[in-house]
Amino acid sequence: MRFRSAALALGAAIFLQAQTQMNVEQLADFVRSELALKQHTDKQIAAGLKKISLSERLTDKTIIDLQAQGAGPKTAEALRSLRDQSASIKKTAAADVTSSPATAPDNTLTAGPATTTLQPKPVQPPPPDSVHQQQILDAMRQYAMTYTQSLPNYLCVRVDRQYVDPRASDSFRSIGTILAKVSYNEGQELTKVYSVNGKIVDSDLGGIGGGGARSSGEFAGMMRSLFEPKSQTEFGWEKWTKLRGRVLAVFNYFIDSGHSSYSITYGSGRNDDQRIITAYRGLVYADANTGEIDRITFNAVDIPSSFPVRSASERIDYDLVNIGGQQSILPLQALLNMGTLHDGNQKNEIEFRNYRKFGTDYVIKYDMDAATTPLPESKTQEQPLNAQPTGGPNAPAAASNAPQQPAKGTKGTTAAVTNPWELPAAPPPPPQ
Repeated sequence: MRFRSAALALGAAIFLQAQTQMNVEQLADFVRSELALKQHTDKQIAAGLKKISLSERLTDKTIIDLQAQGAGPKTAEALRSLRDQSASIKKTAAADVTSSPATAPDNTLTAGPATTTLQPKPVQPPPPDSVHQQQILDAMRQYAMTYTQSLPNYLCVRVDRQYVDPRASDSFRSIGTILAKVSYNEGQELTKVYSVNGKIVDSDLGGIGGGGARSSGEFAGMMRSLFEPKSQTEFGWEKWTKLRGRVLAVFNYFIDSGHSSYSITYGSGRNDDQRIITAYRGLVYADANTGEIDRITFNAVDIPSSFPVRSASERIDYDLVNIGGQQSILPLQALLNMGTLHDGNQKNEIEFRNYRKFGTDYVIKYDMDAATTPLPESKTQEQPLNAQPTGGPNAPAAASNAPQQPAKGTKGTTAAVTNPWELPAAPPPPPQ
C-alpha cells in the first residue's frame, strides 16, 4: 500500500513540476502506475515524460517491457527520446527493474537423453531510434503520395469470394463468386463485373444485388489517405517482421472519425444501402530503406450502436508484378471481415490476378470452365524474424529486401496465361 501511495504522489508531481530527475526504476514505476490508474491518455503520459531527466541510462529492454505492459505509441516514443538523451550516462540501473514475457528468457529445461540445455525465447529486435523512425515514415509518406505516378496502364481480374456465417459461430459457407475486370488508364480506375456465380453479366460492383457488407477502396486511395495532411494520422512504432521473404518495418496508426475517409456500406437488398464513415486504426508494413508499402490493415472503431455493422476490418497486400517488362507494386489480395447485428458474420476474400498491359484493342474471351489456383499461404503469412536486421538495431537488411521476381507460368496452365477473364473454381462446399 505504501508503494502505491508513493507512486500516486509521484504521478501527480510529474504533471505539476517543470522538471523532475529520476532513476530508471522510478521512471518504470511512474509509467506503470499511470497505466494502472488510467487517469491520463497516452498523449498526456508522453507529455509528462518530457518533464523527466534521468540519472541512469535507459535501455531498449526497459522500453520493450513497458510496451508489453501497455505503454501506448506516444509513451513509447517519449521513452525512446529519454533513451537517446541518457545514452551518454555511464551509470545503469542496479538490477532489472522491469519484467515482461516479451523479453523474459525461457529457462525451461529441454529434456533429452544426454544433455540439458537452456533455450532463450526469441526476442524482437530493438525498434529504430526516434530519428530513424521519422526517416522511415517520411519515406513511406513520399511513396504513398506519389504511388499512382509510377503506375503503368493495366488490366487485371478482381475475384471476390463471398462467405457468410449466419450464427456467428465461425462456420462460414459460400454465397457466391464475383469476377470483375479492373482497368487503370491514365490515372482513371474502372471496375466492371462480368460474371456472378458463373453467369455473364455487365455491371459495376454497386449494381450487384443480394445485400451484404462492403467497404470502399482497395487500391491507391486507401494507402494515400493514411498520409494526407488532412487525415492527421497518429503513427507509432509496432515491430519488425518478415513478409514474403522481406524484412519490413511495421507502424501502428490511428485516424479519428472527424478526419477519416474510411466508409462502411451495408445493405440487405437492392437500393437500401446504409453508409457511415468511422474512425479507424491499423498497421502499415513497409521497406525501411525505400518506404515501399507492402501491407495495410484497417480496423473500424467507435461504430455507432444503431448501425447494422458492429465490426469491420480489412487487410490489403501489395506485391511486385511484371507488366509489359515494367516492375510495379500492385494489389495482391484484400480480406474484408464484418460482424452484423442481424445477419451474423460476413467475409470477402478478394484477389487481384492476371495483370496485363492496358490496350483498347484487347478482345475479352470468357472461359467459364477454366480454374484458378488460390494464393499460396507463403504469399500472405508473416514469417518468423529469426535474426536482428543487419546494419545495427536501427536498420533492416537491405540485401534481404531485393525485389522478388514474378512467378513464371508452368506447363498445363496455358488458358490461365493467355486469358485473363476466366472464372475461378467454385468455393468448396461447407463442412457437413
